[in-house]
Amino acid sequence: MKEHVDIYRVRSCECSPDGTLRLPRLLDYFQETAADHARELGFDFPVVDEATGARGAWVLAQLRVRLDETPRWRDDVAVDTFPWGVRSLSANRDFVVGRAGGGAPFGVATSRWMLIDPVARKAVRVPAWIGEASFDREPVFGPGDPFSRLRWPADAPETPGERFRAADMHIDMNGHVNNVHYAEWMLESVPAGFAAAHRPVEMEIAFRSETLRGDFVVSRTLPGPAAPDGSPTFLHRVSDPAGRDHVLAATRWRAV
Repeated sequence: MKEHVDIYRVRSCECSPDGTLRLPRLLDYFQETAADHARELGFDFPVVDEATGARGAWVLAQLRVRLDETPRWRDDVAVDTFPWGVRSLSANRDFVVGRAGGGAPFGVATSRWMLIDPVARKAVRVPAWIGEASFDREPVFGPGDPFSRLRWPADAPETPGERFRAADMHIDMNGHVNNVHYAEWMLESVPAGFAAAHRPVEMEIAFRSETLRGDFVVSRTLPGPAAPDGSPTFLHRVSDPAGRDHVLAATRWRAV
């Protein structure tokens, strides 16, 4: 089996005012590259378990991204992906964000996916034959579980946050809000002055529940503890007005 690489030219419409690629647009690259590779390996949308007849659609459960350098306008970004660590209810997929012309990569990412029945909206088992597609390659974040247990502090102050409505443009082929839009909503609640002087270089996000067209969500952000290198961090929560979590996340930032 071959790994899969897609190449993307960073467009001006994908960039921040400083000319760097916005993080949600990189997530778009990941999503498209994962789908392309899944099609090559034979488990594209929808996945059908020949043994049971169960049908499933891939949904993102967790994602972790680390950028040592942020791609810029007109860079050619090579996204290399490979699956690993397939379990009964989840499958991991890693990404290397490289340069089409060679050189040190921009960064790495890892993701965990689940299959849901598109009608019952419940998780289904990953077919055993998909486990045969795991690659014998070192995960980009090393051995062990690459994800932490994200929690919103119980004593966090209640703030109004930023309120959004899930519109038709946010809905993907699975019939719910696409994962990338949560990242957009999450980053919108970062203080504007801070966001203008910094860019996110690391993010971990956990998806808790789906959002449907017409639903309202509230995005809240809290300052987190400084990272080991002293860089600032934030905690993020996207929930419905009643307080049910859709997304929990953490980000680390670097001054522009």
